[in-house]
This record gives sequence, structure tokens and C-alpha cells, in this order.
Amino acid sequence: MYHKSLRNYISIIRKKNIKLKTGVALFIVLICLLVTGCSQAEPQDKNKELIQSFLEYELNAPNEEAIRTINDLDKWVEEQKEGGPLPLDSEYNTYLKDTYGPYFTDSGFDRFVMTSQALIFHEGANKYDYQTTVTKIEVEQNKDTPTNYNFTAYIDYEKKGNEKINAEITGIAIIRDEGIEKITYLGDKEMLRTLTKGD
Repeated sequence: MYHKSLRNYISIIRKKNIKLKTGVALFIVLICLLVTGCSQAEPQDKNKELIQSFLEYELNAPNEEAIRTINDLDKWVEEQKEGGPLPLDSEYNTYLKDTYGPYFTDSGFDRFVMTSQALIFHEGANKYDYQTTVTKIEVEQNKDTPTNYNFTAYIDYEKKGNEKINAEITGIAIIRDEGIEKITYLGDKEMLRTLTKGD
């Protein structure tokens, strides 16, 4: 009788241990699934982040520091015409390298600067009294050419004293060695001319 009740007691304890171990194991599995599910919601693409970061700087214009740098360069050019040496040219180049260098490959940076694309939105927005604000950026890798990334930047722009206008700037960024080799703006050329040349 004593042995029978002892066996029943041991059997009950074993069943409880099995249930407890099963419950703990299920709990751990659920926590692991929850953590990996949340952390892998969308794989991060460093190239997409790089392009987005560049476009945010470039299209939120004008930037006060960029305008100050442009104005200093203009003063330097004027003083050079008058024969006064002012070593701001190197400061301007340093600013461009510090600002744009992290986004581009070396050859991409050289091309970007040589084709006068650097600070063009900031200079145009300041000169023609526009304010542009990025509201959203979409970047997608091209399936056929994986080094190409198509982007669309949604912006609001307004001439001081006028209503905001919603616009889209589209383009392609070519990536090499985790840097932008070339960036080309496509789409609404008229709107781009308005922002950069006041047309």
C-alpha cells in the first residue's frame, strides 16, 4: 500500500516536472521567435541608408553652413581678382570633402565636384528664396543591375510668401565599394530647374 502511494506520488511529480519543463521550453522558444521576428522585419541595406542620408542633406535646403561656405568662396574669388591672397579656397575644398566625401567613392566625389553638382540645391534655394523639405525617400535596388539604386525623394518646396508645392525628385545612384560612384537626377526637369536656377 505504501509502495503504491509512493509510486503514485513519484508519477505525479514526474508529470509536473515534464509539464514545467515543456512550459519553460515553449516560453523560451516563443521569446526567441518574437525577438528574431522583430529584429529581422526588414534586412538593412547600407547602400540604401547611404543614399537616403545623402539625399536628406542635399534636398533639405538651404543649409546655413553650406550657404556660409559658398559666400566665403565668393569673397575669396573677389579678393583673388583684386590680388589679395585669402586661403579660403582650401577651406571650401575641405568643407566639400568633409560633407560629401563620406557618401562617395574617391572618383565619384571628384566627378560630383567637377560637374558642379556640389551644393547646387543649397545655392539655388538660397539665391531664389526657396525652402525645400524632404518628407519621404524611397530607395530600391535595381534587380537587373544590382549596383544601381533607383530613388524617389518626396519634397515640399515653397518660394517665400507662396504656398507649398509637393514634388518628387527621381534618379539613379550607382554604387561601387559601398560609396556613390555617380548620381543622376531624372524626372521633372522643370521643377529641378526651378529649384536650382529660379526658372
